[in-house]
Amino acid sequence: MNARTCMSALMLLCCLRVAAVEQDAEYSMLDGIGRGFANLLTGTIEVPRCVTFYSVQWPVIGFLPGVLQGSGMTAVRAFGGVLDLLTLGYLSPGNTLYDAMEAPLFPWQAPWLPRSDDDIASCVRGSVVADNC
Repeated sequence: MNARTCMSALMLLCCLRVAAVEQDAEYSMLDGIGRGFANLLTGTIEVPRCVTFYSVQWPVIGFLPGVLQGSGMTAVRAFGGVLDLLTLGYLSPGNTLYDAMEAPLFPWQAPWLPRSDDDIASCVRGSVVADNC
């Protein structure tokens, strides 16, 4: 056997072992690749989401911070999507770029409207925060 055949067999065994371990885990690398494609393709919805969010908070000037943050988050989503695809989804939730920024893993999981004072007041009961908040 030559060195190429041995290396190929070793790589195949490693890949099979990783695939077997991943089947037992809740997260798979395919989830990370899907997250990368989703953030690349749908990251542009951050601009209208942020504009809506800030326009509800500040009706007169909310457009400006919404466009700025939305553009920035679109760039972050694009970079994170490329990173997920380049690493083949190896970064599990908790170790991603989005977790470092405290942003949701997908753009559609982010809030479109700010929470109202009534929603916050209904969530807080004494010093205990309700489970659904």
